Amino acid sequence: AEFVSVPIDKVVKLPDGIDAPTAVACMTQGLTAHYLATDALAGLLHEGDWCLIYGVGSGTCQWTAQIAKLLGYRVIGTTSKGKRNVAEETGCDELIVLDEAEGVSYADYGSVDIAARVMETTGGRGVKAVIDGVGKSTYEISLSCLSRRGIFVSFGNASGAVPAFPVLRLSPKSAFVTRPKLGDYIVTKEELEARCKDLFGWLKEGKLRMSIDAIFPLDKAAE
Repeated sequence: AEFVSVPIDKVVKLPDGIDAPTAVACMTQGLTAHYLATDALAGLLHEGDWCLIYGVGSGTCQWTAQIAKLLGYRVIGTTSKGKRNVAEETGCDELIVLDEAEGVSYADYGSVDIAARVMETTGGRGVKAVIDGVGKSTYEISLSCLSRRGIFVSFGNASGAVPAFPVLRLSPKSAFVTRPKLGDYIVTKEELEARCKDLFGWLKEGKLRMSIDAIFPLDKAAE
């Protein structure tokens, strides 16, 4: 198909200097990263607060870490050894480098005591937010890394779904938990445009870095 019909409230005009491949990346990983680093945190983070973000060497969390830094947060990021160079470019204040895990797309989260590193970095206080796209392998680590009244943002299932756990598990630190999705953070055209304006602006100003591994023509989409 050469044309497609879409709702007018989901159409965003591209500014000069933003090409189609960049826009596609913005409308997928970029938008998700934007709401994760902003509204999904429910106003609980302030400039100078610590947050933990898994997998900052690739994908959505590469964007999320950069946006968190632009907003003034202090970021502890995790990455595998193979993606360390990319992760270092995000500007994380502290980087926890993990071993590669065999046969899966995520790192070996048992190769380093992440909670101990987080507590050491934060002076024993923990982080105000954990942005966790890994899921089953990391949710217990995430909860243990939180500071008082911190928020656990679970948005991905790279290692499997987070199992059900009792709400009393949040009680020791009066913690918050949320499971957000993009559709609920671009409900109105104004909200969508505001997020895109931030992303496009940061890209044009050179404040946000992105990498596109490959561009495929439509007839290769199935591959």
